[in-house]
Amino acid sequence: SSAAGSSFDTVVLTINPSAVVDSITLEEVSWKSGRGSGLLTVIATTNMASSTLFMSATNPNIATIAMTPQGNNRFQVVVSLRPAPQSVTVSSSLGASVTTNTIG
Repeated sequence: SSAAGSSFDTVVLTINPSAVVDSITLEEVSWKSGRGSGLLTVIATTNMASSTLFMSATNPNIATIAMTPQGNNRFQVVVSLRPAPQSVTVSSSLGASVTTNTIG
């Protein structure tokens, strides 16, 4: 406090301009029918080399499973199921996620 009765505080802010948010790009989400079942193929890329990608689906439900790294930040998973899911979500270990209802 100063003699006049006012007070002063010092606030220090640390800003990290190098923090990068991860993002996911879906390259392929397809389901192909065949021989009493079907194959769901999901291929996605991330902009962060340190990220691991995971896939889940709804209706029919698929619990979150790790996708297989293919190199160059690209991941793939192939799952046998019937019928085609209503939606597919790909999420990263760093927090990004993307969901699509378009299963080609």
